[in-house]
Amino acid sequence: MTAEIAIMSRTAVVLAADSATTVTTWKNGELEKRYFKGANKLYELSRRGPVGLMIFGSASLQTVPWELYIKSFRDDLGVEQFDKLQTYSEKFFDFVQHNDKLFSKESKKDALLRLLGGASYRLQNIIAAHVGESDVEHLKSTAPHEIDAALTQAEIDVENLILPDLVTEADIANAVSETAADLEAVAIQSIDIFVQDPDRAHLVPRFVAALIKLAVKQFLEYASLTGVVIAGYGKEEYFPILEVYDCYGFLGDRLIVKKNEDDSKTMDASSPAVIQPFATTHMIDTFRMGVSPDVFGAVYDSSRMALSEMGTRVMNECGAQNPLSQQQLEEIIAETRDSHADQWYEQIRNQHVFPLSNIINSLPLPDMAGLARSLIELESLKERVTRPSESVSGPIDVAVISKHDGFVWIDRKHYFKPELNPRFFKRAE
Repeated sequence: MTAEIAIMSRTAVVLAADSATTVTTWKNGELEKRYFKGANKLYELSRRGPVGLMIFGSASLQTVPWELYIKSFRDDLGVEQFDKLQTYSEKFFDFVQHNDKLFSKESKKDALLRLLGGASYRLQNIIAAHVGESDVEHLKSTAPHEIDAALTQAEIDVENLILPDLVTEADIANAVSETAADLEAVAIQSIDIFVQDPDRAHLVPRFVAALIKLAVKQFLEYASLTGVVIAGYGKEEYFPILEVYDCYGFLGDRLIVKKNEDDSKTMDASSPAVIQPFATTHMIDTFRMGVSPDVFGAVYDSSRMALSEMGTRVMNECGAQNPLSQQQLEEIIAETRDSHADQWYEQIRNQHVFPLSNIINSLPLPDMAGLARSLIELESLKERVTRPSESVSGPIDVAVISKHDGFVWIDRKHYFKPELNPRFFKRAE
């Protein structure tokens, strides 16, 4: 888990992130989690341009730490600057996709094979369900003609799955050309329903084709998602910009990444200030709205139930000769509930969101940085006293990015003592 925040005014953007990281491993058949408090999640993306980057979610891109990509891109960029912040984002993801030194073509193929290996068990479960079995193990005693019929049904199921927007038919074709031959060669020894049963060998090509299609269509559901936040200015931009991307990793040779339009923000001369939390956001949302979002949802649901009970009771007490149908009653309840919620939310905006936004636009930069740090500390405190995991914790890194001062660290942790390593800072200079 992670807690991060971006606060934007017309003057600058402040980025803050905690340092907690969760490492998950399997031990004796049980999932074991360990928590550490020294992870870097906030980076300077350009040594010359006023641009910063934060990550949340997965700390690595299919086994390669994001930190390697970020710092390698920064070195590769050198003193080059771009007119638009969007260009930094495009160049960064292009660098990640085509850097074969960090993630080689062989590694990308191995990652694709691991993806197919995970989907193999899901496809066998689909086949087992069509046979009428609850466990893949039971398929070992199933007759080949029954497996054949169940595989036909599974192929139909896979074909009917919707292809996500970020994935194309070309991805399926590329995965087939990259891996089909390898999978068919090892299927008899490695896939449960074919092991030690030569009578099913003729089904392997069909199984592999369905497997590849299933894995690609479900890629987004099982990928290790990383949120990438890029903030700052291009040379021709005078107000800060915040761009947020959802990165799902490599599907073959292609990096699957999508801009999150809802969380991305652009400032201008008349824009209200922005408080945008990422990952764990409960206490930050409560601070800026004046009410916890889960409480808002609970009241919304309870209002519907109360209105439904009241409507039924009124009709019964009045002895209505032509009582409303259930559908009519639900329509009135929905309209009343939405109207009530709109009024309540308007009060939230007028009493909390708008005043806070107006104040932030007037805050000096040290106070903006202090606010960002305090909100992460508040999230960390909530996590520490309500959960045993402390998955939001550790030192808090804070940076301010402004048009003319560039990227400035306010709080930054080091894994070493700075006073003992002056040569480190000379090298950085």
